[in-house]
Amino acid sequence: MREIYRCVEYRHQVEIEVWPPAVTLNFEDEWTANPINAQTRFAATVFNSSQGALWEVHDVLGNPGAGSIDATGLYRAPPKGALPDCFTEVVVATAREDRLRKAYAWVTLVGTGPAAAPRPSVEIWPRRVNLYYRQGFNNNYIDDSNKMRLFTATASHDPAPAFEWLVDGVVQGGATDPWFLYQAPGNGGTQVVTVSVRNQAQAAIRDDARVLLLNYTWPAA
Repeated sequence: MREIYRCVEYRHQVEIEVWPPAVTLNFEDEWTANPINAQTRFAATVFNSSQGALWEVHDVLGNPGAGSIDATGLYRAPPKGALPDCFTEVVVATAREDRLRKAYAWVTLVGTGPAAAPRPSVEIWPRRVNLYYRQGFNNNYIDDSNKMRLFTATASHDPAPAFEWLVDGVVQGGATDPWFLYQAPGNGGTQVVTVSVRNQAQAAIRDDARVLLLNYTWPAA
């Protein structure tokens, strides 16, 4: 802006301010945050000029920033990627009329980024079963349906699960379906047997069920 006074031309110095001077935002892909908290609008006030301001984003070393800002001052946070928590960026507003006049605002980006991919898992059902031996004592009074049990396996977060069934830690050959029919032994004493299912490719992904093997006594004591 210029003024002419007694044939002398005076020029008012252009100044610029930016608001807010500092802000804390979440990364764009922060899984615990509201997306609106990954952006904010900065406002630049330019004194003694009507030409407005230009916007830029830099890191603290002056290199191009990770975030972005449009011509209206709307800043958008970047995805976290490899950026550290509490990463700092600098928003620079430059007066159009005098490019040496700049104002700065600080952006602190916080968060851990997107949620971790869920880990594959497998679940067995049922988890507790009471069965009777097929022979011995008075087990002939017991219906055969109470001497066997069908177990099922449900895989989660695994697009192509491959199962393996075990009884007391011994792999059951050919048992690779998502179900397994356990049949009680012929006879024996009261004991607990463990029926397990696990992922063939990752043995640590497994689940266990307990089978209590019983004998029936008649008449009941």
